[in-house]
Amino acid sequence: MFRSGHEVSLGRVDRQENVAEIIFLVNEFNPLLCYNSCTMSQVAIIQGDHRRQNIKDAFTLLSSEDVAILDQAKKILIKPNLVHHYFQLASTHVDAVRGVIDVIREKTDAPVVVGDASYHGTKAAFRNFGYENLITEYENVSLCDLNDDETVEGYYLKQDGSKGKMQIAKTVVEADVRINLACMKTHRTTGVTLSLKNWAAGIWVVEPTQSLEGPHFARQPFFHQEGRRAQEETIVAIHQQCAPTFSVIDGFLAMEGNGPTNGEAVPMHLALASTDPVALDVTACQLMHVNPQDIGCLVIAGKQGYGESDPERISLLGQKKILELRNTFLLPETWKEKVLAWKSSIL
Repeated sequence: MFRSGHEVSLGRVDRQENVAEIIFLVNEFNPLLCYNSCTMSQVAIIQGDHRRQNIKDAFTLLSSEDVAILDQAKKILIKPNLVHHYFQLASTHVDAVRGVIDVIREKTDAPVVVGDASYHGTKAAFRNFGYENLITEYENVSLCDLNDDETVEGYYLKQDGSKGKMQIAKTVVEADVRINLACMKTHRTTGVTLSLKNWAAGIWVVEPTQSLEGPHFARQPFFHQEGRRAQEETIVAIHQQCAPTFSVIDGFLAMEGNGPTNGEAVPMHLALASTDPVALDVTACQLMHVNPQDIGCLVIAGKQGYGESDPERISLLGQKKILELRNTFLLPETWKEKVLAWKSSIL
């Protein structure tokens, strides 16, 4: 679980506070969220034949103290990865979302919002991938295109170390339980896109950019113009401003090659869950046979004390033998150049 040297953090804002106070917290109070160095971070790993059940079983392996947070929840956000509105492999399957909602409904009837600020079109993804069915299948569940959401001001990091203004979806900030539901994929720029990357890209609200395919919502101009170091640092900084409560990776059907949208399927039949997104992603990298020390945001997070990046300090719950579950993923064609670029600027 997160802890802070201050009594208040963005993840525990009193929901009766007004928006001005929330904005103040995002802009002015950005404590370095860290983990208790005396305890090991835990990651649950489940392998099975049913995606929805895998997600549920991964949650049940987490400590009862962690899951008990759901009992007191007043507003819950589930943030899937809906980067592409017609390529299902690139996006979170609705059955994974069902697995998360099943867990929630065993604990509480609190409102659940399923939301993302996707690259191409969140509403089209909701429609094409069966997310609209969730509204009738469950009570008190709604869908939210975070690209249309009200926002609070946050920051991204520039190459020179200064901060640029960015907008974070207000629905995310105001949720008292935030569940980050990512895919297991390779990525042509960052090497992999797991929970850290999914959260950072999908709660950041930008103005639409017009293209021949219609409007899209690109964070690349902010990332790419500032260089690889700032890109990786910003992924961590967004978590430090507004952190998920639980992070989950649906690895039932993963992606290798030229991800995040043009890769090939890898059947893994896995689900992972943790309250530590860094430990979760480090474990997922091991399962993909990717060196976590090649992933910039994981190295930066570890150096800053945000999450556990040392595999030796991560306790695995459930399926404990990584070597029996691991599959060697084909990485993007440009990956060697990308890893050299960020390492030369960070290390």
